[in-house]
Amino acid sequence: MIRNAIAAIALFVTLSLPTFAQQKTGVLFTIDDEPVYADEFLAIYRKNKEIGQQLDPKSPQEYLQMYIDFKLKVKEARTQGLDTLESFKNEFNNYRASLARPYFIDNTVKEALVNEAYNRMLKDVRAGHIMLELPQNPGPSDTLRVYNEILKIRQDILSGKITFEEAARKFSKDTYSANNGGDLGFFTVFNMVYPFETAAYNTPIGELSMPIRTQFGYHLVKKYEERPARGQVEVAHIMVGVPPNADSATVFEAEKKIFEIFEKIKSFEPFDALARQYSDDKSSARNGGKLPPFGINVMVKEFEEKAFSLTIPSTYTEPFRTPYGFHIIQLIKRYPIPQFEEARAELEAKVQRDGRGNLSREAVLQKLKEEYNYQEYPKNINAIAKYLKPAYLKNEWTPENYEKKMKKPVFTFAGKSFTQADLIDFMLLNQAQDAKSETLEREVWKNFHRFVETYILSYEDSRLEEKYPDFRYLVNEYRDGILLFEIMEREVWGKALKDTTGLRDFFEKHRQFYQWNERMQATIVKVTTDQTANQVERELKRKTPVDTIANRFNRVNPLEITVEKGPFEKGTNEIADIVWGRKGLYRMPDKQDGRTVFVLIEGYIPPGPKKLEETRGLVITDYQNHLEKEWLSSLRTKYTVTVHQEVFDTISREL
Repeated sequence: MIRNAIAAIALFVTLSLPTFAQQKTGVLFTIDDEPVYADEFLAIYRKNKEIGQQLDPKSPQEYLQMYIDFKLKVKEARTQGLDTLESFKNEFNNYRASLARPYFIDNTVKEALVNEAYNRMLKDVRAGHIMLELPQNPGPSDTLRVYNEILKIRQDILSGKITFEEAARKFSKDTYSANNGGDLGFFTVFNMVYPFETAAYNTPIGELSMPIRTQFGYHLVKKYEERPARGQVEVAHIMVGVPPNADSATVFEAEKKIFEIFEKIKSFEPFDALARQYSDDKSSARNGGKLPPFGINVMVKEFEEKAFSLTIPSTYTEPFRTPYGFHIIQLIKRYPIPQFEEARAELEAKVQRDGRGNLSREAVLQKLKEEYNYQEYPKNINAIAKYLKPAYLKNEWTPENYEKKMKKPVFTFAGKSFTQADLIDFMLLNQAQDAKSETLEREVWKNFHRFVETYILSYEDSRLEEKYPDFRYLVNEYRDGILLFEIMEREVWGKALKDTTGLRDFFEKHRQFYQWNERMQATIVKVTTDQTANQVERELKRKTPVDTIANRFNRVNPLEITVEKGPFEKGTNEIADIVWGRKGLYRMPDKQDGRTVFVLIEGYIPPGPKKLEETRGLVITDYQNHLEKEWLSSLRTKYTVTVHQEVFDTISREL
């Protein structure tokens, strides 16, 4: 008897994983008689060979020793029980689930959906709709009633008794679009749920679709027009914000300010500098007003229309208003629809996330049913509905001794038979959380399909390591990788950070490796506007402290002056390198990023030893490497490593 189907499958997965290693041959080496197989080593070696050869070439023998070190660390992690921690189990299970996901996708169906999405991506469509809602978990009578209602509305529209727009305002439960006569404006692929999108793209222009079912209810879709897709646009903007419900005086002041900024733009003042100084959209202001590229239905309508009206880079709009305030937009770049191969990866991800991804999942489920000889028994399933009590629909049914009465099979799969009692177990498990259907019969069949899908997909998931070696290698690699990180944090990285005494002793013994080159003691001052730059130069010549100067000018514009203080080692600062060898105050002849730069050079510090505080990061890294070497030496003493040289010699010919 299966009391909890999901728990049973999880247990099966847990118990079956370790047995896969027993099916493999070719032991490359052992650690305390625990085997590591040649095929696992080969898979890792081939995966990392190209990158390794570029970064740090290693011979096969050297790589073997590195792999032994890796496995020793993992062995120690398991010895310390790190693989039993809940944090490890959660992280590992989440990653395994992500690796398993592609195995539950039908590539033929997925490819068709991706191609379909790309073809739709080439066009924007404008459509309207009328929606009638369905209750949650509707019964057949509710579904039929709403379908007939919307079919009647369609007939009345086609016969001329009422226009589509009038019907939308009168009947549609989507009140937002109903106010516009049902008009949704332009949209593109992935903007709507898949059945609705399909109706919008497939319905001829000017015609009305048949009723379309989505999770929201039934819809009638009227297609108005199509156009080539707008693609994406990248712009910068300057915004003068206007609070909601602002009075006329506030609006007037905001409008006055945006037109003052507009005059500066027309006078060829840099758009990005004006955005940094004046824009109320602080998140984009720091980037010169730049926004990430966007397509349709991302920004408010007024902003979108103005942005897409620009066609030549660096041109800009006149000031205009949106619900957020007044804006000026400058075009940076237009992005046409990419070629299919460029868009493929993003489309595949969106198809998988979108509801249409279920079509691929259903195809996989059907294939598994055929592969494992699935069979169901409708008569026995219907008998459960007669056995259940109406109290079940109220979450109040507590049956007794049903295991003895409900023994007939409801389905068989992969040589296993599941009984009526198994299905009742599953239903009781979900009784409290599950929204109920209209009738017991519908409730039984809903749970039956869910039970079958849960078991079949879980069963297949439990066999992935056995069926697909590449999957097994990846899973093992990631499991060992998590353990490696945890044990390194415990034995090396964290220890180096906490052991302040050991760190200082290590530093004192190796001081000769931590030395300063010649350094420049200097202060770099960057000024945004030319007028301020001239004033700053006068103040610097008067020996006014730099901080005093910066505080005075930054009260008006916090970004007017930036200050960077040394010392600077040669090769670590581009500006310092340019003026190296000079002394005193120096005004650079060329601007940096549109700003005037002053360098106040106080002198030079000769080479000499660093203090620990001045090079702590590098010392910690070196100390970690030292601790790791000592730790590995102790592991090779603690565990017995035996390399099967004949196996290594055999696989070396393949490396």
